[in-house]
Amino acid sequence: MTRERFTINPFPALSLSGEEKAQLLQLGRTLIQANFERDVPFFKNGRKVDFKRWKLARERENMNVYTERPEYKGPDALSDPNSSKLPAILSVGRVPGNLDDMMYGIVNPTLEEMRIKASYVHDFSGAAVLSTIVEPTADDPFTSVVVKWMEMDIPLRMTNIVQNRDYVYLECTGFVYLPNGERAGYHFLHSVDFPQINHLSDRVRGDLSICGFFRQLAPHVIDVCKTGLMDPAGDMIRLLAVPVMTEAFMSPLRYVYCGQMRKLTWKMEKSHAEARLHGAPNPGTACATCLKTPSGWSFGKDKNICKCCFRVVCSGCRIKKKISLVTADLELAQRKITFCAGCLATVSASSAVEIACAQIMENSRKSRYVVGAPSSISSSASCYTTSSSSEGLSFHSLS
Repeated sequence: MTRERFTINPFPALSLSGEEKAQLLQLGRTLIQANFERDVPFFKNGRKVDFKRWKLARERENMNVYTERPEYKGPDALSDPNSSKLPAILSVGRVPGNLDDMMYGIVNPTLEEMRIKASYVHDFSGAAVLSTIVEPTADDPFTSVVVKWMEMDIPLRMTNIVQNRDYVYLECTGFVYLPNGERAGYHFLHSVDFPQINHLSDRVRGDLSICGFFRQLAPHVIDVCKTGLMDPAGDMIRLLAVPVMTEAFMSPLRYVYCGQMRKLTWKMEKSHAEARLHGAPNPGTACATCLKTPSGWSFGKDKNICKCCFRVVCSGCRIKKKISLVTADLELAQRKITFCAGCLATVSASSAVEIACAQIMENSRKSRYVVGAPSSISSSASCYTTSSSSEGLSFHSLS
């Protein structure tokens, strides 16, 4: 991904009226509710897939992606059998991890967070935030409603055969609750159209409508059900389109990892901020993990230092993680950084909710320091507080 594809917004500022924001919020509520009512039986019936309706297109680890068979004509069919558009797609499976970590990996209301997420999840190649309607708060750190633009790379894009596809869409994240109190995270994307957001000459504007639900099935197992339609539009070769779209539905496999890496980055940044104020602690001479003092250091070899606790780690115990950071000059940098096993275990077990809340409060303090006033986005989002519920299904702060 090039620097310009993320730092240069190809569109003019999108200013939405209060009425337009309210309409988008209602659109999100209505479609998420409809998707949840359609998909909740899937969770209740033991996650059984109707193979008369769905054809396996891709599988990896414990995740399967299916396309809807063109001959299926049931009342619940998502695809239009009389259309040449791509079939509906279903992604189901089980992902190891914690639901809060997954939601921390999903939510990305700012351009910087979009870039970092893309570096871990690889779900798009260019993006822009067009308008923020509801941003996460310390009370609801995983709830967001944002209008975005994204670009997806297509095979053979460097030739004159095909052009990249781009999408302008409403993205919503948050939780829904069942009557028994069980929660499920959601990630919803739906194409929207604004006259001021013109089609780009070197890309084809596609349409999409995707909704994923994620439920904690067991202490370290997340149940995934994600359905949707992705129409690349134009005369794109179907042979190229289907693999790209089905691969996009594999993204839940990487959400938890993204959340874990964001937690690790936060811990590392906080440790460095404290060290800048008070000085780094003595690294010692013994490895933080095995407690041995490697003799190799006496021959001039560099010491490996954990970037969270600043303690020495021997070459046999050091663990390197590729961390994504946005630098001061807006470059996305990916660096292999050394950590000790103890710090990684601590970060893994730490609360994604607490870290997300701390990050939001710190960003809010920085914003007030820069502009000298509370964020206007937060105040405008608070205008929409009417909840929506149906048959025991309640949306938590989607409004």
